[in-house]
Amino acid sequence: MTGRDNNKMRKISIVMERFWLALAIVSLAVVIYFFLVDGVNRITLQYLVFPALAGLMYGFRATFRRRNEGRNDDR
Repeated sequence: MTGRDNNKMRKISIVMERFWLALAIVSLAVVIYFFLVDGVNRITLQYLVFPALAGLMYGFRATFRRRNEGRNDDR
């Protein structure tokens, strides 16, 4: 890839990282709201899957971008 393509991919990766982080934070806030309104029970605990998945996606994207940047710096 050329330098221009790498720069574009880096920007896209950063935007996607921020998207997943924002989604994790918002979904966690919604789950906390459900905990406060409905109490902690089996149903509301299942909602924790959404912020967990979004957090995992954020971590995956951030790790992948950092590894990719490291490989491009070595060239």
